[in-house]
Amino acid sequence: MGWGDRIIDLLRASGLVGEGVTENRRLAPAYLWGGKIFAALFSAYYVYTAYWGIWSSESHRGLYFLGTLLLCFLLYPAGKGSPQRRPSLLDGLAMAVGIAALLYWIFQYQFLADHIGEPVRPQDFVFGLILLLMSLEMGRRATGNLLPLLAILALLYVSLGHRLPGILGHPGVSIPRIMEYLFITQSGMLGMVVEVFANYVLLFVILGAFLERSGLGALFFDLAYALTGHRTGGPGMTAVVSSAIYGMISGSGVANVVTTGTFTIPLMKRVGYRPHFAGAVEAAASSGGQYMPPVMGAGAFLLAEAAEVSYLEVVKIAFVPAVLYFLSVGLIVYFEAVKQGLHGVPREELPPLRKVLPRCYQLFPIVVVAYLLLAGRSAFYAAFWAIVWTVALSWLQKDTRMGPREIFDALVGGAHNSLSIGALAGVLGIIIGSLILSGIQDRFASLLIQVSGGSLVITILLVIFAGYIFGMGVPVTAAYVMTAIVGVGALVRLGVPPLSAHLLCFWVAVVGGVTPPVALCAYAGASIAGADPLRTGFTATKLASWIFIMPFLFVYTPILFTGPPLEVVRSMLTAAVAACAWAGALEGYLFRETKLYERILLLVAALGLLHTSLWTDLVGVAAFAFVAITQRRGVSAAAA
Repeated sequence: MGWGDRIIDLLRASGLVGEGVTENRRLAPAYLWGGKIFAALFSAYYVYTAYWGIWSSESHRGLYFLGTLLLCFLLYPAGKGSPQRRPSLLDGLAMAVGIAALLYWIFQYQFLADHIGEPVRPQDFVFGLILLLMSLEMGRRATGNLLPLLAILALLYVSLGHRLPGILGHPGVSIPRIMEYLFITQSGMLGMVVEVFANYVLLFVILGAFLERSGLGALFFDLAYALTGHRTGGPGMTAVVSSAIYGMISGSGVANVVTTGTFTIPLMKRVGYRPHFAGAVEAAASSGGQYMPPVMGAGAFLLAEAAEVSYLEVVKIAFVPAVLYFLSVGLIVYFEAVKQGLHGVPREELPPLRKVLPRCYQLFPIVVVAYLLLAGRSAFYAAFWAIVWTVALSWLQKDTRMGPREIFDALVGGAHNSLSIGALAGVLGIIIGSLILSGIQDRFASLLIQVSGGSLVITILLVIFAGYIFGMGVPVTAAYVMTAIVGVGALVRLGVPPLSAHLLCFWVAVVGGVTPPVALCAYAGASIAGADPLRTGFTATKLASWIFIMPFLFVYTPILFTGPPLEVVRSMLTAAVAACAWAGALEGYLFRETKLYERILLLVAALGLLHTSLWTDLVGVAAFAFVAITQRRGVSAAAA
């Protein structure tokens, strides 16, 4: 067992774990197949509704929560002493009361909504309490203790706010009124979060399962390997490219590491990358996969809902920052390879490009998603047709054909893959509803502005720090929600457009996957590489450090299409130069190893290009050009 495995085991034992870490039960055949049939029907129902429509909003949300609850209590044990081959009696009781509460909510929803604000009836309070307890337990089983504890703290805050002093104090809310709010409103346990997950996230997770089983994952790796494997440090570049394109169908950094890293990390070690660097490359690249449209993480759909824009708008502004991130990571990897004299894999060992390119028709479902979004169709409609095209195209080759068994497995896989985030829907609803009910967003905004002295730069740094803290061991979606609660209000008050503020919070929420002490993507990479996990985490932080730079570009340049077209293009070009300068400064290499003053000039160049001012751009370009020209001349003179 490697150090990465030991740390993940320690995190699991302490309850502080995140996505991709929780272990499933090893169910007996009867329970296993019963669960698979239910999971397939659950996925199939939501694929059906994506095209033929829903019965009602309350049934759509309620059945999603119900299916997630049943699968969660079936697959995730309550603890080490719980039965592993079957659900326990306690699990059965939880399922029964959960079903009763959700059916009550579905059939009584209209009456509940019409009478909100009236005295809370005992049965409404009881069913709301059952749903709250089930939400906390689902979150605990799926991702550990941290988020449920935060939800409990949020509940205590909203009920005991009248006892708190200063800016954090508020009049307080009675327990029956809290329960009513969380049980009925769009800001509660069955509100906006569940609606987004049921309408969008589940469909795209199912789409990812279909694409993976149709052979698209293998195509991504083969294509990246064929294009980059023979170049300097080839497997490192393969890891960056394959993780970027695999991110189009995966919204989980840990899943990306495990899927692509199994192939890329041994290849990197083979050509000479040090184990900790190989693990860090995969961790940094896989974390960035959550930035890559058109299928970003679940948080991106919540972002669109919270910012009150279409998902297409999020995709449009997210693409360029994602490309810049991977450019930065790729350049650092390349400079490391050149500095260490690492060569690529011989061409004869690579998959021939002429054999890989004919398989690129498998990318067509992603094109379908992009086209339908651009045509103004809904995201779930686009996902439905992408699934249909995936199955149809799989029949063009014998080894990728999806028959009834493969379709069944994809439906089951989609339902299971959705649990790591779906099980958090109720917990996130508790946190969001409690904090909205207390009015804490405005207090956080005031407090952040007060601490920063009204400085936008310092406020951005504080939001980045909040993303780092909230991202420790929790899924990106949850980290984004909490970071947005803290940061969006302050950023908007200081003049940042709401969509830019939300994207900034989403961007920094990803950083927890690579930054120690709880860096799950880095630890997963270290486990595969057989490397020291902390060293891997710190190296991954360096490789992924563009995460800390991009928020300033969101605010101080029009790179999110917030200005005239020429200004947007200029900001893209200068950002690309800044990424190169930043990589050279961190790695201490451009055309040769840098001297101290050259490294400082590269850092000045990178920072100068982060502002929209023409003068800072000229200074940045001049500093970068000076270092590049002098280094190039030095290399030419040494060669002569």
